[in-house]
Amino acid sequence: MPSFARLVLGLAAGLIAASGPAPRPVRVQTVQFTPSEQALTYSGSIQARVQADLAFRVGGKIIERPVNLGDHVKAGQLLARLDPTDLRWSLGAQEQAVAADAADAANTGAEFRRYQRLGRASPAFMESELEKRQSAALMAEARLAQARRQLAQAADQLAYTELRADADGAITALPMQIGQVVSSGQTVATLAHSREIEAEVDVPENRLPEIRAADQVTVALWSAPDHPLRGRIREIGALADASSRTFAVRITLLDAPPEAGLGMTATVRFSRAAAAPVALLPASALADAAGKPAVWVLDPAASRAILRPVQVASLANDGTVAVSAGLRAGDQVITAGTSEMRAELPVIAWAGAQH
Repeated sequence: MPSFARLVLGLAAGLIAASGPAPRPVRVQTVQFTPSEQALTYSGSIQARVQADLAFRVGGKIIERPVNLGDHVKAGQLLARLDPTDLRWSLGAQEQAVAADAADAANTGAEFRRYQRLGRASPAFMESELEKRQSAALMAEARLAQARRQLAQAADQLAYTELRADADGAITALPMQIGQVVSSGQTVATLAHSREIEAEVDVPENRLPEIRAADQVTVALWSAPDHPLRGRIREIGALADASSRTFAVRITLLDAPPEAGLGMTATVRFSRAAAAPVALLPASALADAAGKPAVWVLDPAASRAILRPVQVASLANDGTVAVSAGLRAGDQVITAGTSEMRAELPVIAWAGAQH
């Protein structure tokens, strides 16, 4: 090879070596600060605030059950009926007892009044006999009053053979069938009241302070995600679940639509406005700097990236992170491949970068 050609090739190799590797394109996002909002989102289900286990107040054999599981019922509607035969006989016997006690009270009262009319001037009058007849009349009146109360109780017991809904709602359980013999207080039907429904979510204990501080609660049904509903925290469970170690939080729906059925799945969002604005970045932008969160910020003049520590305000379930400190508006943050970044690696913004 001629010496001139070798000289040209040597100069070209030297220029290539001096220029170093070509800058690597990276995806970046320009930092913009917006009014911050701290929010937590959990999945839950729609439940009735009141769910009552209904039972007969007397025992007996079920002979009728005109409702089925899932039926919507009105207050006062018949749910089940017991065989009333024995209680009807008891009511009839008590009616006869009242009639007998009424006759006895009338007779003893009349005898007392007749003896009283004799007067103390009569030689047949005796004070002890007057007191005896007065006592008999009073006892007969007491027995009559007792019999009447027992008659009213027997009538109530006969009425108890019919189990009726105490409110509008939906039947969620029917553990008893026609023909079964039940005892007093044994659950026959479970009624979920439809007057007030709410959403229930399970929240870990480390998030309870944020839940309590939330000033806005919204509930979105999975069947209608674009129509969020207003909610209000009604109750935060005082005892953690034994298996999941979470606390049940119940949210009353302030404007529940008719299509919000019991058992539906819902997304509940707890939010609170914060004082300082934040920059929203994808969670993939986060890196680690000595155990603390950081991001790689592009320096266009030097074609290098600088690892900058940041303060994270919150993490959202949608894959975004809110940064409250450590960045300036207009900074270009690398949002992908942060695990491969090095301070000495030359980089440039990719032409298709997000802005």
